[in-house]
Amino acid sequence: MELFRYSRSIYGGSDQLIGASWDLLPWFVGAAVLVIVVHALLSALAKWRARHSA
Repeated sequence: MELFRYSRSIYGGSDQLIGASWDLLPWFVGAAVLVIVVHALLSALAKWRARHSA
């Protein structure tokens, strides 16, 4: 799996970056959702503990 797509320049023959692969997008979206859910659960737990410890 290629993470980046390259093309050969017509002027100098060097490689140019033309884009990134979309193959990993579902993994990053899933990781972001997981971070948001864990943060929400930890925040709710902290509020619950503060309310019941006083």
